[in-house]
Amino acid sequence: MLEALKGQQRGRLITLLGVIVLSFDTLLVRLIDSSEWTLIFWRGFLPAVMLFMVQWFTDRKVIIQHLLRPSLLTLITAGLFSASTICFVLSLDNTQVASTLVITNTAPLFTAVIGFFFLKEKLDKATVLAIIIAVGGIGLVFGYHPTVDELRGDSLALVSAIAIAVYLVALRKTQGQLGSVYIILAGVFTSIISLSVGAKPFALDMRQAIEMFLLGGVVIPLSFYLIAHGPRYLPAAETSLILLLEVLFGPLLVWLIVGETPTSNVLLGSAVVVLTLSGLFAWQWRKQLKSSQ
Repeated sequence: MLEALKGQQRGRLITLLGVIVLSFDTLLVRLIDSSEWTLIFWRGFLPAVMLFMVQWFTDRKVIIQHLLRPSLLTLITAGLFSASTICFVLSLDNTQVASTLVITNTAPLFTAVIGFFFLKEKLDKATVLAIIIAVGGIGLVFGYHPTVDELRGDSLALVSAIAIAVYLVALRKTQGQLGSVYIILAGVFTSIISLSVGAKPFALDMRQAIEMFLLGGVVIPLSFYLIAHGPRYLPAAETSLILLLEVLFGPLLVWLIVGETPTSNVLLGSAVVVLTLSGLFAWQWRKQLKSSQ
């Protein structure tokens, strides 16, 4: 029992560190101030290189068996992750950080709906209620009379959330065994797409290059690595609850350093979504604790 408690504490710390590191993602996107597609290129390419190196030195059989000879499902899953990455960055470039983060973090709810239809997973009443309330919160985010660019950014965040949800369902179907392969392939897809639409990877000054390396070479791969290890020690609901802190940390960092203040409607809609998801995950966590006793 004591060992299990220590494991859970370790899981909470690992996941929290991963979220804190990931919170610098949106700040660095704002600070780099390069062209959209150049940023997207490096945000896909650098994590793919870093994870390829880690995977090669830890278990190269996965690279040989699944990366060099990927199945159709692997390619589709990686393509979905690539789409979520592209839409996320384009969303940040068009709307408020808080809007992008709160909308993309509704992905678990879309995952529940898609899993219900395609994996025949049960949708309990609490999840259905959370989906209805969260949709209302997203409506508030969309309903603050946004500019054309902000509306485009919010819509792209919604597409990103749905793409992540489908990716998570595919990941669940394959039992998460090829997580690094999906991200590496997604990085390749993202890089090719960005180059084809005008990315200029070497048009960065020294400051932008350093910030880009911090973003793609440190923040994204390190946060993904830490967050991927948290669920080894924690129930899925508790992990999801900790991940929601990004919705708070990300806009806070951007506000403190860049000075971007969310509108009142975005704050209200964000509060509705975060409180709804928090309530759902806390309820699921309590339910899991009771069933394990």
